Amino acid sequence: MKSPDIRTHWFFWVAPLVLAADFYVAFSARGTVDRLVEAGLLFDLALLLPLLYWWCYRQRGKPALVRAAALACLGIWLATKLVPEHERDLLVYVGPLRYAGLAVLVWLEVVLVVAIYRSVFKGGSVEQATAHARGDMPPWVAKLLALEARFWLRVWGAIKRLFGRQA
Repeated sequence: MKSPDIRTHWFFWVAPLVLAADFYVAFSARGTVDRLVEAGLLFDLALLLPLLYWWCYRQRGKPALVRAAALACLGIWLATKLVPEHERDLLVYVGPLRYAGLAVLVWLEVVLVVAIYRSVFKGGSVEQATAHARGDMPPWVAKLLALEARFWLRVWGAIKRLFGRQA
């Protein structure tokens, strides 16, 4: 098996360095986190890292953009953990953006799941259903969702047959 190329996946070499610097700053400034330190942590975690991820994987298109948005939500959450509550000035205003971003990500996932279920319920195979989600979610997750949809289709058919005989 070929090892990952550093030129292709450079984000996973840069991100730990940025995170290490942020953790160092956050823990060395405990009790004295001012607005500048908070802004720096927020910039690194919610903007810089997602932009670096997108830049590294931009050729993948929309999935890279969605993952970068998820990384931004994670960055806001991590910033709230690094900055003590009584020292938060900017995070009070930025925190609700995380919930809005999470709502959009959940909506996208629901759209994918519905597309997979529709494909299976309309008579499509597991392979056809997973083709709808190609690139948007890992193939093994799409296959598991398609298998689950097929299971519920069979359960629904059994219920219809059971109650159809009694009527």
